[in-house]
Amino acid sequence: MLERALNQRHLATLSLPFLCLEVFADTELPDQRIQSLSPLIQKAWPFFLMVAEQENIYEHLSLKLKDKILEVELTWTTNASMQDLNQQYRQKEGPTDVLTFTLLADAPNPELWMSLPVLQLGSIFISVEYAENAVAESPGLNLEAYLLERFIHGMLHLLGMHHDTMEKFQKVVTIQNKVRTLTLG
Repeated sequence: MLERALNQRHLATLSLPFLCLEVFADTELPDQRIQSLSPLIQKAWPFFLMVAEQENIYEHLSLKLKDKILEVELTWTTNASMQDLNQQYRQKEGPTDVLTFTLLADAPNPELWMSLPVLQLGSIFISVEYAENAVAESPGLNLEAYLLERFIHGMLHLLGMHHDTMEKFQKVVTIQNKVRTLTLG
């Protein structure tokens, strides 16, 4: 999907219901910082599917998941890599928590893609360092919960959800909170 110009290693291929998730990490991230993240996503995925169905997030793409496999790349990254991506693709300075690069949701004719059995949605990049800094600055914020919310946020963008109005922002936050609560209690 997105050109792999960064120093990354392949961590896992998660085959979940309706999802093939290729997980990568920057080589600068030690394994102990990201070991628990793939199992966390595996635990959260059924809840994401349930909440996504309840919230009708597939309606604008006319997705019928029973016939499809969604393919997504997820990269756990550093602030330095995220800053480079943010500058190159968004012309913005500094790192950010999550960036998504969509294929299907932003395609001029998404209907053409719908006939394919595997739908390449795009790529999600999440800065683990950004998350750690956010958690350090906010008492009561949990790193796993924060990273899970960033993953859900990225998935929502890949499925075409945006938060350019307060109503849309509230819907995104509602979905993130529901999935986090169901996953982590």
